[in-house]
Parts: sequence; structure tokens; C-alpha cells
Amino acid sequence: MQRCLLFCACWLAVTFLGAQEVQIPADPDEMVELGTVVIEAEREKPKAWVPSITTATRSSVPLNRVPQSIQVISRELIKEQDAQTLGDALTNVSGVVPVKTYQSLILSPLVRGFSAELFVDGMPGYSTTSSMDTATLVNVQAVEVIKGPTAALFGGGVGSPLGGIINVVSVDPLKEHQYTFGYRGGSWQTRNPFADFNVPLTKDGSLAFRVTADYEDSTSHIDEVWQKRWSVNPTLRWEITPDTVFTFRAQFSQLDMLEYSGLPAALALPPATKQVAAYTGPSVDPYRYTGAVNSPLSTIRNTRLLATLKHAFSQHLEFNLAAQYLQNSFDEYSIYTFASAQSPLPANPSVYPVLSGYLPSDVMQYTINAWLTGRFELGPTKHELILGGDLDVTESTASLGFSHLRINLPAPFPPTILASRAGFIDFATPGSTINYVQPAIVDRTRNLFRTSGLYIQDHMTAFDRVHVLAGLRLIQLDVDHQYKTDNTLGAPTQYEETYTEIAPRLGAVIDIAGGVSVFGAYSEGYRGVLNYTGKEPPVPETSEMLEGGFKFRNDTLGLSGAIAGYHLVRENVPTANPFIPGSTQQVGQQRSQGIEADLAWEPDPRFSFLIAYAYTDARVTEDVPNNIITAGKQLDRVGKRLPRVPEHAGRAAVRYRVQEGLLQGLGIGLGITIGSKRPVSLTNNYFTDPYYVADAQISYERKAFKAALSISNLTNNFYYEPYPYLGEDVVAPARPITFALTLSYTF
Repeated sequence: MQRCLLFCACWLAVTFLGAQEVQIPADPDEMVELGTVVIEAEREKPKAWVPSITTATRSSVPLNRVPQSIQVISRELIKEQDAQTLGDALTNVSGVVPVKTYQSLILSPLVRGFSAELFVDGMPGYSTTSSMDTATLVNVQAVEVIKGPTAALFGGGVGSPLGGIINVVSVDPLKEHQYTFGYRGGSWQTRNPFADFNVPLTKDGSLAFRVTADYEDSTSHIDEVWQKRWSVNPTLRWEITPDTVFTFRAQFSQLDMLEYSGLPAALALPPATKQVAAYTGPSVDPYRYTGAVNSPLSTIRNTRLLATLKHAFSQHLEFNLAAQYLQNSFDEYSIYTFASAQSPLPANPSVYPVLSGYLPSDVMQYTINAWLTGRFELGPTKHELILGGDLDVTESTASLGFSHLRINLPAPFPPTILASRAGFIDFATPGSTINYVQPAIVDRTRNLFRTSGLYIQDHMTAFDRVHVLAGLRLIQLDVDHQYKTDNTLGAPTQYEETYTEIAPRLGAVIDIAGGVSVFGAYSEGYRGVLNYTGKEPPVPETSEMLEGGFKFRNDTLGLSGAIAGYHLVRENVPTANPFIPGSTQQVGQQRSQGIEADLAWEPDPRFSFLIAYAYTDARVTEDVPNNIITAGKQLDRVGKRLPRVPEHAGRAAVRYRVQEGLLQGLGIGLGITIGSKRPVSLTNNYFTDPYYVADAQISYERKAFKAALSISNLTNNFYYEPYPYLGEDVVAPARPITFALTLSYTF
């Protein structure tokens, strides 16, 4: 449209100037030849890695005018870096700690030190972990990371995000026929066929259907561990009129994997405190499997149905409606150590008693969200006003079974819990394993959450240089919680509570010069507590954040990004009780503060450069004394660093594309990710070493055919990653050098 407008403007200008010099004859039949007119215009430079707008703000406001740190990972960046999972893509964003696929049932991605909420197409998902992640990017158009609490605009599930949102944007149907077949194979016996079919159902493409699908079967760098998964994602888009668009999306996925419970940090790392002794036993293979080979596969299933309607009454008034059904279920089977309650054998420190676990869970979620957007001018100010409301009903049922194996427990203790009497594993003996015995169900939890909200947000621009954002949300959270247990160390709980809160948001961006802006903001979050098993009803979590810094957007230089400093405080945080498996408690207050930079430079279509850096100081600032009778002691966690969060982390990536000549279509990319030491758990007894990971990509695209080779961990650097399984001091070895070759054909 920009090129059409430019052409029309130039044509009118030339016609007007020509009319000043040429005398039009009186005879209308006489023809006058004006000569050749040449119009030259510079084509807009494409920004492969830096989209300028985002759906995450539910507005048309460009990112450089939003007073909050928001980073967008484009589909082109995902393809050129050969990112296969959400965790792969998130390495490009500062302040984010992603998770691996095998960690999906244990950990969640972190944003600024705290667990992030996973949204899809602006709609929330409910889960205590990242099990909502489908472990594939085949259906992803972009990934948007909104840093910090966003209660004023987003809600659902159990409330509003506290630390940040990771919003996955799905691909849309196109108006032209397009079909893609592809296959990806490589290290760890990876077999990954995929397809993307787009079919317009009418001549003008107003009704179009698109479906993406893939299947993967692969082993792992960890012995015995393997996975298989599939996904199918059909989408129907109907442009009823140019002003009315209806979209229906369905997403089905399943992931099956052998659960990996990690390696006790005591066997792999030197202690960081005097609270634990250094390990002096025989060496341990870091890649050995630490569970039962005959364990049933852990399975994650997701079904998501989403219908959206967008109608523009005029250029000044727009209505949006979104309704979602989400069903998530998983069955988790595991063998794991629990060193807080059961130490290794004194005579042989490489031999640990283990527990067997079984956790089935099922979630049913219904969400509806509607908002009205008005755009108008008032004196010297321009406004984009959003009025909306949402309602979310979520029912979660979960059970937990675990067997204590050779542990001294107080009497009386239900004999059903002691189903297995033999369970020791020698981590220093290669290939040693034990048999899995499915334990009896001990705990049963049912949570019914009803979240409703009304919100208003105004983005005002004054004198084209000052941009003010103000929002307010009224939140009501109804919780019906039931917890039953056969564990004599715990107690059943049941309560019905209603919570009400008002969450504000305020910020401003001021344009300075040359595409540089300064911004500052304040925002809050408010969220119910998930699957709490304490004795008293939990208090909802809250968060507050102050943020400020600079934003950059200079299209002439091809520079964009942001540098920000922040102070984020989270109250009433639940954490795993280290003395009672499956139990949680509210630890008090945690604080995260730091500086982040996300910069991209694309001087022309040949080059793309990306730099991301984060300094994060995330700690416990207030704690509730932990008086556990069976432990006989208190925990001192004040001042402890939050698990998995490096103080310093960064990434640099570059891409070069050949635009002409015999090598046209060739692309080469390099990247490196670094990080400082990371605490393994909240005890801070162990820290993993600083790390670096290099990656490289080379691709060749000619007409419909494309081939791409990618190498991760290019230098085959060995290091451990924190893997706080159930909050324990557990680590996992990072993946060694890995090769992948992708072939695709599009027509």
C-alpha cells in the first residue's frame, strides 16, 4: 500500500507540473504527447529479524511507543536459526531462561527470574509447568515476550501474569495456494517430517484454509531417554467483508517421552557452602540415565480450539471477540532421588535411595474475551482507547502417588505407600537401573478457578513526541479448592475464597531525536496460587515493577531495540516444601532487579545482527520460618539467589544473505550464547559453572527448494545445567555438538 500511495503521489505531482508548461488545445480530439515520465522510488528495506508491531498489546501502537520491554522473535529468525522448540527461540531474548523439552513437566521458562505465563494468540493457558508447550514451532508466526506484570490488560486461568508473558502467535491462512513438504534429520536419530498446506476456498481468497503438521521421533544425548511427538494445526479464515474477519483455529498435539530426573548435584559439582560435604566417591558418567528403563512413558496431550471475530465499524472504532476451549492432560511416571529427606548411603556416597512417582493431571479451561477499540483525536492529542472484559473458568484435577523406598518414617504410616521395598541406584555403576513400581495414589487435588475482569487502557500521543499509556483492571478471583491426602505428614484442606483487586498500569515514552526515545513505567500483577497443599488457604500472589530506559527505532540506520533497567518485587510466593514431597508453602517475598539490552541492526537485506544481554539479581528478600516437626530445624533462605537464573547472560547472532550472482539464495549464520554460574536450587548449595554455546547455520534456497544445515554447540563444550527436580539439587548435562539437515520444497 505504501508503494501504491507513493506512486499515486508522484503521478499527481508530475501531472500537475506538466500542466503548468503545456497548453491544452481547445479541440478535445487533438492528442498531445508529453514524452516519457520515469518515476524512481526506494523499496522499503525488509526487516527479517525485527517486526515493528506486536499482537501482544492488543493495539496498533508500534513497539517503540509502548512503555514496556517487549521483544518479538520473527518467523524469519526462527527459520534462519533453525530453532525447533520454543526454548531454542527464546535464547534470543535477554532476561529469559528457557526450558528443554524433557523438562516440560518439571520447570517453566523464566522471565526476569520468575515463572512466565504461556499465552497462545493472546489467550491464556493454565498449567503449573510449561506442559502447554507443544515442543514444535511448525505453526508459529512469531513469539512475543512481554517482560514484567501485565495485570491491567491480561487475565485468565488463575489471574494475571506476575513476571511476564510468552505469547505464541500462530500462522494465518493466505489468499494464494501454497504447499510445503519438508524433512529434518540429524543427530540423536532425529526423524522429523513436516508439512504446511494453504488452500484458498474462494477465487478472491476471502475464505482460506491452512493446516500445519509435523511428527518427530528422536533419542537424546542422555542414555535411554527418547521422545516422540506429533502436532496437527488446522485454521480457517473467513474475510466476510473487508471490515469483518472470522478465524477458527484448532491445535492438537501429543508428546511421549521417558522421564529423566537428572543427576544429584552432589555427584557432579563442588559444594558452594559448608552446609554440604564434598563428594569423594568414584566418578559418575554425566550422561547416564537415572531412572527405571521400564518406566511407562510420560505423556502430554493438548487440545486447543479458538474462535476470533474482528469487525471494524469504521477506521475509528473496532470490535474484537475471542473464545477458547483448552484441554491439557498428562500422565507422569518417574524415578527420582529426594536428598533433602534421604541421603546417600554413608559407606558408599554414590548409592542413593530413590522414590517412584506417578502424577496424572487433567485441565479443562474455557475463556472468553471481548474488547472495543476506539481511535480519536482530542485537541493536540491522539488516543487509542481499549475497553474490555474477560471471563475464564478452569477446572484442574491432579493426583500424586509416591513410594518411599527404605526411608525411616514416623508411625503410623499407611502400608499402601510402601508398595516397593527395594530402591537403590548406584550412580557410579554404568548402566545400573532399577525396576519401576507404580505407587498408590496418595494425594488428590481439585481446583476450580473462576476469573473475571474488566479493563480499560488509553494510549495517548501528544504533539507526536509524547506517548502516555494508562490502564486499570478490576479483578475478581473465585477459588474452590479441595485437597485430600493419605500422607500422615500432610493434612487435607478445603476452602472456598473470593478475592478482589484493582491493578493499575502507567507509563510514558518521549521521543528525543534520531529514533531514540526514553521511557518509564509502573505495573502490577495479581494471581491465585496453583495446587497449593499447605494447611491454610494461600494468599494470592502479587507483583509490582518499576521500569525505565531507552528505545531505538531508526529505519534509515536499520537499528531497533531497547535498553532497560527494572525493579520487580513478588509477594506471597509458593515454593516446594523440601521435607514433604508434593507439599508447598508460601515463602514470603522475592525480588528481581537488573539491566537488559536487546538490540538488532539490519543495515540492508543482506545483514542481520542481534545482541541481547541481561544482568539479573534475583533473590529471596523475606522468608517465612519453616517449622517442620519431622525436620527439626528452620531454613534460612533470605538473601539466597533464585534457582536457574544467571547474574550475567547474553547472546550475539549474525546472518549474511547473498542477494545476487551465482550464490544468490545462500545464507550463513553464526551465534554464541553465554552465561555466568547459576544456583541449582533455592538452597544455593551448588552452582553450575559459567557456560558458552556456539551455533552455526548454512542454507541455500533456490526457487521452490531449500536446504539448511545447522550445528548447535559448535565447539562441543561440556557443562551442566540446573535442573531443580521438585526443588532439589539436581543437574543435567547440556547437549553436546548436534547436527541437523532440513530439506523442504514449496510450490
